[in-house]
Amino acid sequence: MTNAPGNGWPGSPPPQGPGTPPPWGTPPWPPSGQGNPPSPGNPGAGPSYPGPGQAPATPPYQASYGQQPPPGSGQPGQTPGFDPRQALGAQPPAHVSIDQFTPPPNRTPLLVTLAALITLVLVIGGGIYVRSQPEGAPSASPSPSSTVAAGPGQPFNTPDERQKGRWEILDSSWTDEGLQLQLRLYSDGGSISFTFLAFSNASTEVVSPTSSPRSPDIRKGIVYNSEPVTGYVFFPMSRADATIILATGTGRQMSALPVKG
Repeated sequence: MTNAPGNGWPGSPPPQGPGTPPPWGTPPWPPSGQGNPPSPGNPGAGPSYPGPGQAPATPPYQASYGQQPPPGSGQPGQTPGFDPRQALGAQPPAHVSIDQFTPPPNRTPLLVTLAALITLVLVIGGGIYVRSQPEGAPSASPSPSSTVAAGPGQPFNTPDERQKGRWEILDSSWTDEGLQLQLRLYSDGGSISFTFLAFSNASTEVVSPTSSPRSPDIRKGIVYNSEPVTGYVFFPMSRADATIILATGTGRQMSALPVKG
């Protein structure tokens, strides 16, 4: 069957002049053996198409848009250099883990535990060592020269604890005027100043000594380590159970002894 020009059937080249274009449009390449079709800007020239036996030239879409794949090749809607595995825009922030904000571990309980274990080991080791040692010989008793023999009388210390001594009542007698006492004082080291006071157990009135009818009168004085002091003290007071106070030269109490009425 012969195809007449302009009848719209395939198999014949498109018309080169004015006429009705085929319904499928202008093909991108002319049939083999045809020349370059005219372009609207240059009727006499158009895109260069290879002739028979020639390598195809760069397709028109590559000349206009660079190295792009032809329509229908590759993935649709994909631009050159696009990686679907990468996010668009700025790079995503670095991964942050909650462990980065965890405070450093507190080692104080561990150190305390270690110290307690070391102390326990030392205590156990010390106990084992002591038990493994043979019982030592009994300690020698102190020599007589290293022990101060306790003398007679009631011990006392000075208020500053620097001196100590002893004192005793050798004799006591009541008269119509008061109480007569014979006393003796000792110093175990250094010198000690002294005086005396008395009060009846039935009252709180303190009585100071007066001149004694017997001598030596030792109402106040100083006792030395080298020699004791012995003498008499008289208290003007009514007969009753009483308490005699040994005081310092300034009146601070050091000791006390009772006397029957």
